[in-house]
Amino acid sequence: MGKGELNINSNSDVEKQLKMIELTVEDLQIINRIQPFVIEKIDYIVDRFYKNLENEPSLLMIINDNSSIERLKKTLKQHISEMFDGVINEAYFEKRIRIAHIHVRIGLQTKWYMCAFQDLFLSLVNIIEEKLTKKEDYFRTIRSVSKILNLEQQLVLEAYDSESDRLRSEIEEQKAMIRDNVASASQNLAAISEETNASFQQLHSQSYDIVSFANMGAELSTLAEERAQNGKDQLHKQSINMENIQNSINDISSDVEVLLEISKQMQEIVNIVTGIADQTNLLSLNAAIEAARAGEHGRGFSIVAGEVRKLSEETKKSVTNVATLILNTNSQVEKLTQSLEKIRDAVKNGNNSMEETEDHFEEILKTMGETKLQNNKIENELVSFVNVVNELGKAFEEVALSADNLTMFTQDMN
Repeated sequence: MGKGELNINSNSDVEKQLKMIELTVEDLQIINRIQPFVIEKIDYIVDRFYKNLENEPSLLMIINDNSSIERLKKTLKQHISEMFDGVINEAYFEKRIRIAHIHVRIGLQTKWYMCAFQDLFLSLVNIIEEKLTKKEDYFRTIRSVSKILNLEQQLVLEAYDSESDRLRSEIEEQKAMIRDNVASASQNLAAISEETNASFQQLHSQSYDIVSFANMGAELSTLAEERAQNGKDQLHKQSINMENIQNSINDISSDVEVLLEISKQMQEIVNIVTGIADQTNLLSLNAAIEAARAGEHGRGFSIVAGEVRKLSEETKKSVTNVATLILNTNSQVEKLTQSLEKIRDAVKNGNNSMEETEDHFEEILKTMGETKLQNNKIENELVSFVNVVNELGKAFEEVALSADNLTMFTQDMN
């Protein structure tokens, strides 16, 4: 008989499991007795085990992602050899549970694990059939081996269940956390959406006010443009009037020059008449002298000479008055000429100022036109902005509705 040791806690689940499959110390002794046969054929068992895995590519992928076939062959040889040590204790369970957790962690599905273990059982059956010729020994050994393999499977499947329960528990905790977070976020989202929607409603109202102000600005720009155009037209009329005044002044200046020329000519005539009067007076004086010499015969001629002299003196006196008037007239004409020159300069300066003012009005008109275009653009942009605000308002209403629905869904999840 081989070695058999069964060291487990009383009244534990493991003790109940062993009783249910009727695994005893005697079974462990039987298993330990065929250990040399198993070790002898260990390479055959392991090679067949991994050869069979080639039927499922996903198993090879799991192996290559986490280890290598050569490394796992060494581990499996040790594991199979320890199964036939005939000893079941705390260390045995800890090692099996650790291996089971590795199977769960790498994602080995239970169906492929069961298939692989069945292949291992068939390999052991072949060895037992070859080495044990007695029918009674053969069946007893088969029963004992099936029990130890069943225990191995129980431990692995229990680890699967335990890990699955743990994962389910974690998932439930995560789901609960997600539900709480979603509920909190949805409530915050609903509150934020309502506040944002209220802000957008206020913005919507203010946007219409801004558009109204923009309309008023455009209307004021149009009015200012019209007034600037009227001012420019009036300046243009004033420029024409100033030009007419300038022409009139030029005409007056020409007439004054003609008048001065006539005054000069009159002065020349006065000078001639004065000269004639002086000569006439001299001649009358000579005639009077000659009449005096003539005595009684020259009295009549003396009277005529006296009258002529009086007439000459009157003429000279009148001519002198006329000369004085002409001189005064020339003085006034010169003053008028100076005044006209000043008026001409003033009109010229006025024309220059009006031209500059008209240029300023032209710039004002240009600026007002650009301002009007800019105001129209602003108005159009604001209209587009209001439309966008309307769309955003609708979108936030939908967000608020979605947030409410999300809150209801999270409540249903609970």
